[in-house]
Amino acid sequence: MNKQLPDTPTRHLAAREALVPDELRLPWRVVSGVLRVDSAPKGEPARFVRLALPGDVVGVERWVGSNDSLRLRAVIAARLTPVDASGDAMMQILMETVVVAHQRCREVVSLRSGPAARRIQALLLMFAQSGVAEGVDEGLATQNFAVPHLSDLSAILDIAPETASRAFTSMRSGDFLAERRPQKARLRGSVALGLEMATGLSTVLAPGT
Repeated sequence: MNKQLPDTPTRHLAAREALVPDELRLPWRVVSGVLRVDSAPKGEPARFVRLALPGDVVGVERWVGSNDSLRLRAVIAARLTPVDASGDAMMQILMETVVVAHQRCREVVSLRSGPAARRIQALLLMFAQSGVAEGVDEGLATQNFAVPHLSDLSAILDIAPETASRAFTSMRSGDFLAERRPQKARLRGSVALGLEMATGLSTVLAPGT
């Protein structure tokens, strides 16, 4: 099990708040919320790489000698805890991170291709399922879960904000989305009941959570 470092406090990020570079001296585990991971080479515009969901570890790149400069920003308010990267724990973290990063990159491919409504549905299922991972599984059909600002959602999915807004309007009148408010959404009961059957959208839980 990865240990939390006692001398480093839990980090709370508001939506759209980023970790500062100095904070990446340690790996962090996402306890709740969602981070956007961008590649941000000096002098170049940042490029979206993947999402980090509850259970994922971020910030290991400097530990493996990578020169890639990353920017980590919360798209949904997040809570992070530092993890012990010393000794044998580092190998466990690296093995875990390779597997999870591969899964997240596969998810990005599916989230950025196909009809806009289908991409939004896939992303909402991902966020709703991360809520299940945090223990919000009972009565999910009647619970709201957090979603990003429309501009952040559009950037993640590579669609225009206007297109995303129209897709949301269409979904509210269909059988997928029960409600959508700024930064909140609620699935139809039939969708929520079948959430655990969704394939390719599973989250990786932190040990001991």
